[in-house]
Amino acid sequence: MISSSPLAVFVFYATLMLIGAFASDSEYKYSETDKWGSIDPRYAVCSTGKRQSPINIKTNDVVVNKTMQHLTRNYHVYNATLCTDGIDVQVSFSARGDLIIDGETYKLKQMHWHTPSEHRLNGVQYAAELHQVHAADDGKRAVVGVFFKYGKPDPVLTMLKPELDELAKEPCQRKERKVDIPMFDSSFLKRWPRKYYRYPGSLTTPPCDENVIWNVLSKVKTISKDQVEALKAPLCEAYKIKNARPTQPLNGRKVQTYDGN
Repeated sequence: MISSSPLAVFVFYATLMLIGAFASDSEYKYSETDKWGSIDPRYAVCSTGKRQSPINIKTNDVVVNKTMQHLTRNYHVYNATLCTDGIDVQVSFSARGDLIIDGETYKLKQMHWHTPSEHRLNGVQYAAELHQVHAADDGKRAVVGVFFKYGKPDPVLTMLKPELDELAKEPCQRKERKVDIPMFDSSFLKRWPRKYYRYPGSLTTPPCDENVIWNVLSKVKTISKDQVEALKAPLCEAYKIKNARPTQPLNGRKVQTYDGN
Protein backbone atom coordinates (compact mmCIF):
# COMPACT_ATOMS: atom_id res chain seq x y z
CA MET A 1 0.00 0.00 0.00
CA ILE A 2 1.25 3.50 -0.86
CA SER A 3 1.69 5.70 2.18
CA SER A 4 -0.62 8.71 2.35
CA SER A 5 1.28 10.52 5.10
CA PRO A 6 1.84 14.26 4.54
CA LEU A 7 5.59 13.71 4.29
CA ALA A 8 5.22 11.01 1.63
CA VAL A 9 2.81 13.15 -0.37
CA PHE A 10 5.19 16.12 -0.16
CA VAL A 11 8.17 14.03 -1.32
CA PHE A 12 6.11 12.57 -4.19
CA TYR A 13 5.02 15.95 -5.53
CA ALA A 14 8.42 17.54 -4.94
CA THR A 15 9.97 14.76 -7.02
CA LEU A 16 7.49 15.38 -9.81
CA MET A 17 8.31 19.08 -9.73
CA LEU A 18 12.04 18.37 -9.95
CA ILE A 19 11.53 16.00 -12.87
CA GLY A 20 9.45 18.65 -14.61
CA ALA A 21 12.10 21.27 -13.97
CA PHE A 22 14.85 19.14 -15.46
CA ALA A 23 12.69 18.30 -18.46
CA SER A 24 11.88 21.95 -19.14
CA ASP A 25 15.58 22.86 -18.84
CA SER A 26 16.38 20.72 -21.85
CA GLU A 27 13.40 21.82 -23.94
CA TYR A 28 14.09 24.52 -26.49
CA LYS A 29 12.02 25.17 -29.57
CA TYR A 30 13.18 26.39 -32.95
CA SER A 31 9.88 28.22 -33.30
CA GLU A 32 10.83 30.32 -30.24
CA THR A 33 14.56 30.95 -30.63
CA ASP A 34 14.12 34.50 -29.32
CA LYS A 35 13.12 32.99 -25.95
CA TRP A 36 16.09 30.66 -25.48
CA GLY A 37 17.87 33.09 -23.18
CA SER A 38 14.99 33.07 -20.69
CA ILE A 39 14.46 29.30 -20.53
CA ASP A 40 17.25 28.81 -18.02
CA PRO A 41 19.84 31.16 -16.44
CA ARG A 42 22.56 29.00 -18.02
CA TYR A 43 21.20 29.94 -21.45
CA ALA A 44 21.25 33.72 -20.90
CA VAL A 45 24.07 34.31 -23.40
CA CYS A 46 21.74 33.06 -26.17
CA SER A 47 20.05 36.47 -25.81
CA THR A 48 22.81 38.68 -24.42
CA GLY A 49 25.85 37.40 -26.34
CA LYS A 50 27.61 39.50 -28.98
CA ARG A 51 29.38 36.66 -30.82
CA GLN A 52 26.49 34.37 -31.61
CA SER A 53 26.15 31.82 -34.41
CA PRO A 54 25.10 31.08 -37.09
CA ILE A 55 25.68 34.05 -39.42
CA ASN A 56 25.15 35.05 -43.03
CA ILE A 57 28.55 34.91 -44.75
CA LYS A 58 28.79 37.65 -47.38
CA THR A 59 31.68 36.77 -49.66
CA ASN A 60 32.16 40.40 -50.75
CA ASP A 61 32.86 41.36 -47.13
CA VAL A 62 35.26 38.58 -46.13
CA VAL A 63 38.92 39.39 -45.48
CA VAL A 64 41.67 37.27 -47.05
CA ASN A 65 44.10 36.28 -44.30
CA LYS A 66 47.38 35.10 -45.80
CA THR A 67 48.57 33.76 -42.44
CA MET A 68 45.75 31.23 -42.25
CA GLN A 69 46.58 27.65 -43.18
CA HIS A 70 44.62 24.78 -44.65
CA LEU A 71 42.63 22.72 -42.16
CA THR A 72 44.81 19.85 -40.98
CA ARG A 73 42.46 17.01 -40.11
CA ASN A 74 43.48 13.52 -39.04
CA TYR A 75 40.55 11.15 -39.33
CA HIS A 76 40.65 7.37 -39.63
CA VAL A 77 38.40 4.30 -39.33
CA TYR A 78 36.69 4.09 -35.94
CA ASN A 79 33.88 2.34 -34.16
CA ALA A 80 31.13 4.92 -33.80
CA THR A 81 27.57 5.39 -32.59
CA LEU A 82 24.63 6.98 -34.38
CA CYS A 83 22.30 8.59 -31.88
CA THR A 84 19.40 11.00 -31.55
CA ASP A 85 17.65 12.83 -28.74
CA GLY A 86 14.72 13.73 -30.99
CA ILE A 87 16.25 17.12 -31.86
CA ASP A 88 19.01 16.09 -34.28
CA VAL A 89 20.96 13.06 -35.48
CA GLN A 90 24.62 12.78 -34.58
CA VAL A 91 27.58 10.42 -34.87
CA SER A 92 29.83 10.09 -31.83
CA PHE A 93 33.24 8.46 -32.10
CA SER A 94 34.92 5.96 -29.78
CA ALA A 95 38.45 6.89 -30.93
CA ARG A 96 38.77 10.53 -31.92
CA GLY A 97 40.49 12.13 -34.83
CA ASP A 98 41.71 15.68 -34.55
CA LEU A 99 41.84 19.10 -36.17
CA ILE A 100 44.87 21.38 -35.80
CA ILE A 101 44.43 25.17 -35.82
CA ASP A 102 47.37 27.51 -35.18
CA GLY A 103 49.31 24.66 -33.60
CA GLU A 104 46.53 23.72 -31.16
CA THR A 105 44.88 20.31 -31.32
CA TYR A 106 41.10 19.97 -31.21
CA LYS A 107 39.77 16.42 -30.80
CA LEU A 108 36.80 15.26 -32.87
CA LYS A 109 33.86 14.72 -30.49
CA GLN A 110 30.89 14.23 -32.78
CA MET A 111 29.18 15.39 -35.94
CA HIS A 112 25.54 16.22 -36.50
CA TRP A 113 23.21 17.64 -39.13
CA HIS A 114 20.78 20.56 -39.31
CA THR A 115 17.96 20.77 -41.85
CA PRO A 116 17.87 23.31 -43.39
CA SER A 117 21.33 24.88 -43.04
CA GLU A 118 21.99 27.27 -40.16
CA HIS A 119 24.67 29.41 -41.77
CA ARG A 120 23.86 31.16 -45.02
CA LEU A 121 26.16 31.99 -47.89
CA ASN A 122 25.31 35.31 -49.53
CA GLY A 123 21.81 34.98 -48.11
CA VAL A 124 21.23 31.47 -49.44
CA GLN A 125 19.96 28.84 -47.01
CA TYR A 126 20.81 25.32 -48.15
CA ALA A 127 19.03 22.00 -47.70
CA ALA A 128 21.29 20.84 -44.86
CA GLU A 129 24.45 21.61 -42.91
CA LEU A 130 26.88 19.21 -41.26
CA HIS A 131 28.77 20.28 -38.14
CA GLN A 132 31.96 18.42 -37.17
CA VAL A 133 32.50 19.38 -33.53
CA HIS A 134 36.01 19.36 -32.05
CA ALA A 135 37.21 20.39 -28.59
CA ALA A 136 40.58 21.34 -27.11
CA ASP A 137 41.73 20.27 -23.65
CA ASP A 138 40.92 23.74 -22.29
CA GLY A 139 37.29 23.51 -23.45
CA LYS A 140 37.54 25.70 -26.55
CA ARG A 141 35.73 24.34 -29.57
CA ALA A 142 36.38 24.31 -33.29
CA VAL A 143 33.58 23.37 -35.66
CA VAL A 144 33.82 22.58 -39.36
CA GLY A 145 30.58 23.45 -41.17
CA VAL A 146 29.61 21.93 -44.52
CA PHE A 147 26.72 23.10 -46.72
CA PHE A 148 24.58 20.66 -48.72
CA LYS A 149 22.26 21.40 -51.63
CA TYR A 150 19.84 18.97 -53.26
CA GLY A 151 21.48 16.74 -55.84
CA LYS A 152 23.37 13.45 -55.86
CA PRO A 153 23.42 11.38 -52.65
CA ASP A 154 26.12 12.17 -50.09
CA PRO A 155 28.47 9.15 -49.74
CA VAL A 156 28.76 9.51 -45.95
CA LEU A 157 24.99 9.33 -45.48
CA THR A 158 24.84 6.46 -47.98
CA MET A 159 27.17 4.53 -45.63
CA LEU A 160 24.93 5.40 -42.68
CA LYS A 161 21.62 4.42 -44.31
CA PRO A 162 21.17 1.08 -42.45
CA GLU A 163 21.76 2.73 -39.08
CA LEU A 164 19.50 5.70 -39.93
CA ASP A 165 16.72 3.31 -40.95
CA GLU A 166 17.17 1.36 -37.71
CA LEU A 167 17.05 4.54 -35.62
CA ALA A 168 13.81 5.62 -37.32
CA LYS A 169 12.02 2.39 -36.33
CA GLU A 170 11.58 3.61 -32.77
CA PRO A 171 9.00 6.30 -31.98
CA CYS A 172 10.29 9.77 -31.18
CA GLN A 173 11.37 10.21 -27.58
CA ARG A 174 13.10 13.11 -25.86
CA LYS A 175 15.81 10.80 -24.63
CA GLU A 176 18.88 9.42 -26.33
CA ARG A 177 18.55 6.41 -28.65
CA LYS A 178 21.62 4.72 -30.11
CA VAL A 179 22.68 2.40 -32.92
CA ASP A 180 26.24 1.11 -33.20
CA ILE A 181 28.23 1.81 -36.39
CA PRO A 182 31.00 -0.77 -36.83
CA MET A 183 34.14 0.64 -38.44
CA PHE A 184 32.94 4.04 -39.65
CA ASP A 185 35.39 5.43 -42.23
CA SER A 186 35.71 9.06 -41.15
CA SER A 187 38.53 9.66 -43.64
CA PHE A 188 35.74 10.65 -46.06
CA LEU A 189 35.29 13.79 -43.98
CA LYS A 190 38.69 15.26 -44.81
CA ARG A 191 38.44 14.89 -48.58
CA TRP A 192 36.52 18.11 -48.94
CA PRO A 193 37.97 21.31 -50.50
CA ARG A 194 40.53 23.50 -48.78
CA LYS A 195 38.89 26.92 -49.09
CA TYR A 196 36.92 27.94 -46.01
CA TYR A 197 35.62 30.90 -43.99
CA ARG A 198 36.58 31.45 -40.35
CA TYR A 199 35.04 33.63 -37.64
CA PRO A 200 34.67 33.64 -33.84
CA GLY A 201 31.23 32.49 -32.74
CA SER A 202 29.15 30.29 -30.51
CA LEU A 203 27.29 27.04 -30.19
CA THR A 204 24.08 27.27 -32.23
CA THR A 205 22.04 25.56 -29.51
CA PRO A 206 21.66 26.36 -25.79
CA PRO A 207 23.73 27.21 -23.80
CA CYS A 208 25.12 29.15 -26.84
CA ASP A 209 28.63 29.36 -25.34
CA GLU A 210 30.84 31.86 -27.21
CA ASN A 211 34.01 29.78 -27.36
CA VAL A 212 33.82 28.39 -30.90
CA ILE A 213 36.14 28.89 -33.87
CA TRP A 214 33.92 28.40 -36.90
CA ASN A 215 35.39 27.05 -40.13
CA VAL A 216 32.73 26.92 -42.85
CA LEU A 217 33.77 25.24 -46.09
CA SER A 218 33.13 27.27 -49.22
CA LYS A 219 32.21 24.39 -51.52
CA VAL A 220 28.60 23.24 -51.32
CA LYS A 221 28.21 19.45 -51.31
CA THR A 222 25.16 17.55 -52.54
CA ILE A 223 22.55 15.52 -50.69
CA SER A 224 19.49 13.69 -51.98
CA LYS A 225 15.96 14.49 -50.85
CA ASP A 226 15.65 10.93 -49.53
CA GLN A 227 18.72 11.49 -47.36
CA VAL A 228 17.30 14.70 -45.91
CA GLU A 229 14.10 12.82 -45.07
CA ALA A 230 16.18 10.03 -43.49
CA LEU A 231 17.86 12.61 -41.23
CA LYS A 232 14.46 13.92 -40.19
CA ALA A 233 12.75 10.54 -39.70
CA PRO A 234 14.05 9.81 -36.14
CA LEU A 235 13.25 13.33 -34.89
CA CYS A 236 10.23 14.57 -32.95
CA GLU A 237 7.65 16.35 -35.10
CA ALA A 238 8.57 19.93 -34.14
CA TYR A 239 12.20 19.33 -35.12
CA LYS A 240 11.33 17.61 -38.40
CA ILE A 241 10.01 20.97 -39.63
CA LYS A 242 13.39 22.55 -38.93
CA ASN A 243 16.22 22.34 -36.43
CA ALA A 244 18.12 25.41 -37.57
CA ARG A 245 18.65 28.61 -35.59
CA PRO A 246 18.19 31.91 -37.50
CA THR A 247 21.29 33.92 -38.40
CA GLN A 248 22.65 36.28 -35.75
CA PRO A 249 24.18 39.80 -36.02
CA LEU A 250 27.90 40.06 -36.72
CA ASN A 251 28.33 42.89 -34.18
CA GLY A 252 31.58 44.03 -35.77
CA ARG A 253 33.13 40.60 -36.25
CA LYS A 254 35.16 39.98 -39.40
CA VAL A 255 34.91 36.80 -41.42
CA GLN A 256 38.30 35.71 -42.73
CA THR A 257 38.98 33.33 -45.58
CA TYR A 258 41.66 30.88 -46.64
CA ASP A 259 41.65 30.51 -50.41
CA GLY A 260 43.43 27.17 -50.54
CA ASN A 261 46.64 28.37 -52.20
